[in-house]
Amino acid sequence: MNKLNLSPIRQAFFALIAACVLSACTTEPDQLGLNLTPQGDKLNALFTDTTTLIAYNLPVDTLRTSVLPGYSASNFNTILLGAIYDSAYGKVEASFATQLWLSSLHPTIGTGAHSDSVILQMPYAGLFGDSLAPQAIKVYELTEALRGDTSYYSNHYITPATASLIFSQTIIPHVKDSVTVNAVKYGPMLRIKLDNAFGNKILNGGANLNSQEIFRTYIKGLYVTTTQKDVLGTGSILNFDLTGATTGIQVFYHSPSDSGSLSVYVNGASSQRFNTFNFHNYQFAHPLFKAQFLNKDTIKGQQKLFLSGMSPSDIKITFPYILKYKEKQRAGFNEAFLVIDAPFNTTTHFAPPQLALYKVYKDGTKYAVEDQATGVASEVSGTYDAVRKQYRFTITQYLQNILKAGRQDYYLALSTATPGRQAADIIIPGTKAGKSRLRVELVYTTQK
Repeated sequence: MNKLNLSPIRQAFFALIAACVLSACTTEPDQLGLNLTPQGDKLNALFTDTTTLIAYNLPVDTLRTSVLPGYSASNFNTILLGAIYDSAYGKVEASFATQLWLSSLHPTIGTGAHSDSVILQMPYAGLFGDSLAPQAIKVYELTEALRGDTSYYSNHYITPATASLIFSQTIIPHVKDSVTVNAVKYGPMLRIKLDNAFGNKILNGGANLNSQEIFRTYIKGLYVTTTQKDVLGTGSILNFDLTGATTGIQVFYHSPSDSGSLSVYVNGASSQRFNTFNFHNYQFAHPLFKAQFLNKDTIKGQQKLFLSGMSPSDIKITFPYILKYKEKQRAGFNEAFLVIDAPFNTTTHFAPPQLALYKVYKDGTKYAVEDQATGVASEVSGTYDAVRKQYRFTITQYLQNILKAGRQDYYLALSTATPGRQAADIIIPGTKAGKSRLRVELVYTTQK
């Protein structure tokens, strides 16, 4: 197929587009834009945004949320906690479990030491939802050890033993307020007092405090959870930095011969940790999401589509009539953008900062879309454009390769960029939802 540098053509073309209104159609365009190019040209540059898409939410394999094995990115340092009841996914609770490390081995602790206070502190790293919403937080000591050689998933629920409860209290997160401790000011963080019995267990560990491996079998870790929200529009999901310099547990103690403190922390590179997300089988979710996700009703994707950083669901996108461009002797695609409008106007429910687009083969294997290696960064990264209030992905080469092959052995999957690591969710206009619908903006050429 002929290739053409459309930079000047495209500029003139879109100037004309701004001055006229293109009529919409329900089938693939045949004559759309033909009157915009001089009849004498052998190649005509045409524009359409009515290429047919089929898109719907589909379940994907369970969402891995554990750090180990294979720690590889700094965004695994954050963890989610909280409860929310929103219009997209209904009632959702985010809980987490983590291993703990001793700050120092062979600590010198006076005989008969008793805990004075046990302080758990975790710096805030973000919030999705109502910042004033109270959260009923419970902290349990794990009774089953986590494994560093095992992957944990978002549906790996933990049923904690009642006797292992070491904190239960309702708090209001102050995600923007600094905290002063011993006359030193720190950034916003959650500081809570755990049960002194937990501190005494650590202090009386004896030989269990002589190696990290033995300590992890003695103190197996923490499980932190929240109570569900029952009123629509309430709650929030908090994001914490679990491996920051000020994160950890400080056990303050005294004995007949001394006093001091002992600290326990989350080792960023070596502590196993993971999130669990409870969606209550989506029974409280938006009816259009349930129809697609649970009942496999693909037609409902014409109205609305859904994405969440916590839900194991992608948006599947296919182009059922794209090969008609080849049948009608079109020369090829010059530019193609997948456009996702997301007009967020609230301060509590914000757009995910970034979406991700993959090419998925029939066996479920995911690959990067061809254009991501060669396209302009701002057009392939999937970052949210707050001015346009949309996401855009270049898919020119992706569609061109379908034409070359003459068949489609794969489809596009749209998801959040860091699934399991951020809470923001989004309702996207479906493929037949008017002007702001999920669409492809396509510039192509055709031979006279």
